[in-house]
Amino acid sequence: MKDRKQIWSIPNLISLFRLLLIPLLVTLYWKGRTLAALAVFGVSAVSDIADGQIARRFNMVTDLGKMLDPLADKLTQGAAAVCVARNHPQVFLLFALMAVKELTQAFIGARSMKRTGRAFSARWYGKACTVITTACLMVMFAFPQIPGPWINGMLLLCAVVMFSTLTLYANYFLKSMAAAAEKEEVS
Repeated sequence: MKDRKQIWSIPNLISLFRLLLIPLLVTLYWKGRTLAALAVFGVSAVSDIADGQIARRFNMVTDLGKMLDPLADKLTQGAAAVCVARNHPQVFLLFALMAVKELTQAFIGARSMKRTGRAFSARWYGKACTVITTACLMVMFAFPQIPGPWINGMLLLCAVVMFSTLTLYANYFLKSMAAAAEKEEVS
């Protein structure tokens, strides 16, 4: 019963809600209802903050939540990037970089989880990356006619932040695996 209670915790339900917002976000954007799509994107961003605060404050952090929350972040960002790429095709490069970063991070994280036997919470640099990427995408959403150099500057910022975040996470996971291996040797 405890497992079921953890699955249906308020933070996990908020993350599921954010996943359900993605088709609405895309549909509104593609129908030319940019402000409504931006509002949905904003609700998703605010609820992302809320689910984390609730989980930590009320001790509702679960392994499922540790996976659902970043999944909702990344799928929302990916959907937003594809929408923005409609007016600015160079944003597909951001989408590709996001995919490479997330797949690499997921692979290393899964190996670390298998080796250490625990799911890891997001680190501050992962949260910073999410905030910066979401903010840049929201600006691109809000101002579809933004000049190319501004788009390119935001893409460069996101690329630097994503690469830095990937490097920091890889280092964190590798250290965690090394510590687990060292514990096994001692035991």
